[in-house]
Amino acid sequence: MPRLTQLSVPVTTDEPLWFERSTQFGSSVLSHNWAGTYQTGHPGVTTMWTAALSMGLEAARSLDGAQLTLRARREREAFLAARRGIAVVGSVLLGVIVFLAGRALGVRVAALAGPLLALDPWLVGHGRVLHVDWLLTALTTIAVLACLVRWQAQGGVAYLALAGLAAGLAAITKSAALVLLPPLLGLLAVGHAWQAPAAWRWRIVRDLVALAGLAGLAAFLAWPALLTDPLGVIAQTLAFGEHMGEQPHGLGSFFLGQPADDPGLAFYPVALAFRLSVPVLAGLLAWPVGWRVWRRRGQPSAGDLSAWLLACAAIVLLVMTVAAKKQDRYVLPAVPLLVIVSAVGFQRFPLSASAWRGARPLLLGGLGLAQLLLCASVRPYFFDFYSPLLGGAPMARQMLLVGWSEGLDPAAEYLNRLPEDPRPSVTAPDSVRLAFRAQTRARVLDPALDLATDYALTYVNAEQRGQEPPDDPRARLVLTVRVDGVDYARLYALS
Repeated sequence: MPRLTQLSVPVTTDEPLWFERSTQFGSSVLSHNWAGTYQTGHPGVTTMWTAALSMGLEAARSLDGAQLTLRARREREAFLAARRGIAVVGSVLLGVIVFLAGRALGVRVAALAGPLLALDPWLVGHGRVLHVDWLLTALTTIAVLACLVRWQAQGGVAYLALAGLAAGLAAITKSAALVLLPPLLGLLAVGHAWQAPAAWRWRIVRDLVALAGLAGLAAFLAWPALLTDPLGVIAQTLAFGEHMGEQPHGLGSFFLGQPADDPGLAFYPVALAFRLSVPVLAGLLAWPVGWRVWRRRGQPSAGDLSAWLLACAAIVLLVMTVAAKKQDRYVLPAVPLLVIVSAVGFQRFPLSASAWRGARPLLLGGLGLAQLLLCASVRPYFFDFYSPLLGGAPMARQMLLVGWSEGLDPAAEYLNRLPEDPRPSVTAPDSVRLAFRAQTRARVLDPALDLATDYALTYVNAEQRGQEPPDDPRARLVLTVRVDGVDYARLYALS
């Protein structure tokens, strides 16, 4: 439900691009132009399939390459349908994750992990926008959990097939999967081979070969461009991923109060500390205590399996840290793994059996209520959630790059209320220009063009990168958009 409410707010920075790509993708599918289903090296295939089918292939063809605007009925309805599809598909994948967590670690762990995952503000935010990060996260998590069940919890061949399907779809969702999945699944395979009898090790090799084959088959069946020029498409995707990983963010980043090209080794640990909710952090702190107690009692199975998930989360941090381009959302694939480990921490926390019988319902209800309140507190700007333990959004503003176009809608509404003739013009920074253009009828221009305009918009992440207020003696602040104690956007009149 939180993923389906107020779907038009906010329009995030990259969604206008994904809307355009999705309409072109749907048009190419309907026209049997298989080569046209290659839109970008990301490659975002599952996102574009979901969006195009949700808005309807005919609607996608009629909009082929159209710019996103919420002020035109056809584009608005198609955009909201695409977002709705992402939310529904993402929620189904979330259900699969909880099922696999239950199969690997027990129903009680799944019952605790369910509300923590379903109501996590950061996951909710990503699970309702037209983008690739949540689908990559969900599919990668499913592949890891299915392999954990297969190799560590005596799962059948169906779990191997599920892992292969998820891995293949993850690879055509975002090229980051190509560097994440090999070490993640390789770690689980090597761990099982180390523990298994020598006679079983060839089965693990066969499993890995089968998994790779199933992943490749799933990718080929889901991405028509691979059928026309498989080597060329694969080479383009790999080259794109390598280029993106080696280059810092084109607009720059911000860390510990200073603009930075590459924020360094501490960036993702700090980002996770701010992004993880209070209940999840509490469960992670409880996990080592419970793990040691259960090891001493000779009941290590759930604790040991969750240790594999913790190791996988650490690998995600390590792989993402190696890349020069860093944003907090790139570490999102670690979050569901950490949430499940947190649930194990609550489940394994040492209490007597009689105490657990009374405390378990209260714990489940308390965790769910706490997550619900945190989620509701930032609605509809779910990306604005930062841990209150660390000072919330105001402290995050001093430490990390914040803002993914939240708070633009009031500024757009202000301009939309102005007289239509003459049409107002406004400059907006690169980081939010496309998202702002999609919401206002004003002409949105690049400040670098140095053209005479009526208004100037500044945005928090542009200010963190060094943007100053307009240097114009006529500039008059007419609107400040404050969200959770942080000034996200300011609109200046220049005449």
